[in-house]
Amino acid sequence: MTRNPRYLCLLIALLCTAYTSYAFSEEDKNVTITSQKERYEFETGDKENPVNIRQTAAITWRCNQFRTTVPFVEFYDDRSRIDEVRAFVNGKRAKLLKPTFQNYTIDDIFYSDAKVCTMVVPLEKSNAESSVELEKTILDPRYFSAIYFSNSYPTDFKEIEVVIPRWMKAEIREMNFDHFTIKKEVTYDAKRDADVYSYTALHLPARVGEKNAPGPSYVYPHLLVLSKYADLKTGRVNYFNKTADLYAWYRSLVKEIGDDETILKAKALEITQGISTDTGKINAVYYWVQDNIRYIAFEDGIAGFKPEKAQNVLQHKYGDCKGMANLTRGLLKSLGFDARLCWIGTDHIAYDYAIPSLAVDNHMICALNYKGKRYFLDATETYIGVDQYAQRIQGREVMIEDGDAYIIDRVPQRTWQQNSAVEKRLLHIDGTALAGKVQQQWDGESKEFLLSQVHGIKKEKLQNALVMYLAEDNGKYQINHLKTSDIRSWDKQMDIQYELQYKEAITGFGDDLYAELDFRKEFSGYTIDTAKRQQDMLFPFKQHVVNETILDVPAGYKVGDLPGDLKIDREGYSFDISYKLAGGKITYHKELIIKNTWLPKSGFRQWNVDIKALDKAYLQQITFNKK
Repeated sequence: MTRNPRYLCLLIALLCTAYTSYAFSEEDKNVTITSQKERYEFETGDKENPVNIRQTAAITWRCNQFRTTVPFVEFYDDRSRIDEVRAFVNGKRAKLLKPTFQNYTIDDIFYSDAKVCTMVVPLEKSNAESSVELEKTILDPRYFSAIYFSNSYPTDFKEIEVVIPRWMKAEIREMNFDHFTIKKEVTYDAKRDADVYSYTALHLPARVGEKNAPGPSYVYPHLLVLSKYADLKTGRVNYFNKTADLYAWYRSLVKEIGDDETILKAKALEITQGISTDTGKINAVYYWVQDNIRYIAFEDGIAGFKPEKAQNVLQHKYGDCKGMANLTRGLLKSLGFDARLCWIGTDHIAYDYAIPSLAVDNHMICALNYKGKRYFLDATETYIGVDQYAQRIQGREVMIEDGDAYIIDRVPQRTWQQNSAVEKRLLHIDGTALAGKVQQQWDGESKEFLLSQVHGIKKEKLQNALVMYLAEDNGKYQINHLKTSDIRSWDKQMDIQYELQYKEAITGFGDDLYAELDFRKEFSGYTIDTAKRQQDMLFPFKQHVVNETILDVPAGYKVGDLPGDLKIDREGYSFDISYKLAGGKITYHKELIIKNTWLPKSGFRQWNVDIKALDKAYLQQITFNKK
């Protein structure tokens, strides 16, 4: 992808990674998985864990060109264990290669029961092969939810075998099999009294490391394993036969949390001290959690579905989504509000609650029922206001606690109007500079991004940081008398006003002057490399960019032909640029809208055509001829 060489503005700073496409490097091409076999068999366990899944796996890598190493990584947790790991190099057991077992951490914080087994496996020369064999036990079928075919390297042959005894009721759903060569066979093992589901896949491409792409459940072939119940000699053990079972299990974990209501009440009163209105108290609690509890993103694939005690989150000053949702709920409930825990799958996940599985959600938030309206509070989204929603949860199905029952609802969708970034300038020509007054406003996720950047800067340096941001690190874009709205209050629009002196913005040739009125050029150069990009493109959020500049025509000059307008209106986005001359003033108006965050590959070519048209419009200048 090509890019505009100039330092990009706030919006483009957010998007600067959105269009990066990662094709295979030479190192990626150097390794192929020649064979990968996985077998999963349901077995009877003990009283604490009545049903186990015995997993055996073997993977073989081949070196295609030059010497290298490959990583072997296997996650486990308190509900599973690694029984054995064996490595082989060129067909011989490599006893000196020992796996490393350690806690899974984020920023050196051990926050959940997640652990990881790792090993670095050598491939000594071209055509050399190395293998790893794994034996693992999954102690609870609830955590055995998805098996993916694709790997980080191209795979010549993949075999998955799932053995389900007749006493175990489980369903296998085949997902995203189209466009892949996958063969299925079902046989009966009389000795085990079990059905054996065998899948073989040939010539699987490697997973593609592309940013801002759909989650793997939308793209890659996989099996969803739905463990419903087991009829054992000791009786029936129920797992997730229906969605109500999933909720009942979640609720059982919530009942075990053990929040200290006395601590929560005292903290809630401290946060809301001096506030008399309900809405003021709600806002204060929500914003306090957003601003004071550090978010630790333990989510996908982590077995810790039980929220942390609210008092522990208060003490540590950090928490995952579950802990932050539970703290938000606890503080609001202590003040008498109807606040509830919610389970939700973000837009990273392709499923909804019609599927009773832990695979359907990866996030927790808080619901607030107030005066006949339901609000969803996601404290992990710092600097976004009440009744504003991040793109990742908009329109998503949500499971809300309701005693022994549950409620299925959806987070409201928001349009691009929620995330406006507006800039208005009143300018005149001062020698070779453009000078005047500027006002900028941000709301929604545009505001959230700006505030998340500047709040990480020391207060005494905040003014300088804002100036650099607004000037795009351009020394000629001089800002004076900067005034801002309260950046510690994000329930309103972020508003900034300043005086501008943009040096050397006016060029002259003979008696003529030339001016370019767009200082930002959002999306300039953002074409997509269709030869490399393999997956659909996801914008971070719906966007609304408005830029209006009113420029006084300088005395003694007349305006030449105004640049042409641009009007592009597609289903997912629109670009609109216009120039008007009236009353001795030129008005430049630009409005860029991303209506739909999902840009399919089928739309890449049109997007590139439209970006080139936008770039052409950005190159146009206004000419002033001396009278």
